[in-house]
Amino acid sequence: MKFFSALKKKWEAWYYGEADEAEEEWEDEEPEHSERFFNDADSRTVYILESLGQMSEAADKSEQSRDEYEAVTALLMDMDAIEKLPNDIKSVIIDDAGKIEQIEKARRQIFLNGGKMKEKRIQQLERLEDDIPSGIGKMREAEKYRNLVLRDLKRLDAERNSYRFQMREAQITLANSKGIAVICATAMICCIILLMILQFVFELEVIWGYLLICAAGAVTLTALFVKHSDAIRDLKRLEKIRNRLIALHNTVKIRYVNNTKLLSYLYMKYGTESSDDLEEEWELYTSEVAARAKDNELKQELNYYYDRLTETLRTNGIKDPEIWIRQTEALLDQREMVEVRHALIARRGQLREQLVYNKEIAEKAQKKIKDLAKNFPQYSAEIADIVERYDDKGKR
Repeated sequence: MKFFSALKKKWEAWYYGEADEAEEEWEDEEPEHSERFFNDADSRTVYILESLGQMSEAADKSEQSRDEYEAVTALLMDMDAIEKLPNDIKSVIIDDAGKIEQIEKARRQIFLNGGKMKEKRIQQLERLEDDIPSGIGKMREAEKYRNLVLRDLKRLDAERNSYRFQMREAQITLANSKGIAVICATAMICCIILLMILQFVFELEVIWGYLLICAAGAVTLTALFVKHSDAIRDLKRLEKIRNRLIALHNTVKIRYVNNTKLLSYLYMKYGTESSDDLEEEWELYTSEVAARAKDNELKQELNYYYDRLTETLRTNGIKDPEIWIRQTEALLDQREMVEVRHALIARRGQLREQLVYNKEIAEKAQKKIKDLAKNFPQYSAEIADIVERYDDKGKR
């Protein structure tokens, strides 16, 4: 079994290894075409158009790479020219570059600290800018008044509950006094009837019983009358309290409704939920407006130093001075200038490789067309016609 496994591994290594090598070699090979292939008009036309397409694409890529190569070379030449400038000119350039760095840093800080409020909200507050300070005062005053009204409503609720309790107590007292009076009267009548039976039937002496019953009844009924009268007075007093509470409640309710509508209008007008929120947004808005004004001021100052730096560089022979307003760090720090130079040299090397590569592609494609015309002279006129039409189409 081990023998067969080893044999299988060797076979796979040989088989797939050969396949990989063949694939790698195939990538660099040119397809071979027979005489029969070139004798076919369609195949010949496709072959020529493919070669022309390769030449056209290589030319376009070469032109792009050449433009970039020239720009990088010009920038390197500008760097050499800057380094050769007199010290007094360099000092002016460094001062302007330092100012640009400081201003850009300040603008970046403004940008980082800003942006806490949405642009739409800023526009809303901008339209109400003149009214907001007084609006905050009105809103705060209305909110304080609302708290007072709510406190009055709570106090009225407490008084209304007290009124209901006292009214219930007075009504219970009135009902009890009436009930006790009926009971006492009934008891007195029963006692008198009993005494009369004792007096007339049994001929007993009950005069003291009459006196006692009359005295007890008089005291009880007097007490009940007083209690009943007090309850009546309490009911009359509570009725006055009720009318006063109703009047106060209606007054406070009207104030509450008016205050609520006023606050709702103010909240809707300023797009907020409270005076504290509006005041906080107003502070953010004022700081944002101040920051934008400062940024505009810095922008004008920055443009001034941009113009000064570019003019100084242009006057001293720098071909592309606008690039250096974005490379002020390199003007200020020699080490940064060296790093930029190394990066540009590396980029130029890559561009040179691209130019060489595309040149080789174009030359190979051109050679294929020339070889085709040379090897098959009977088709040279046709080949020339295809090339001419392709060029005319490209020009259009």
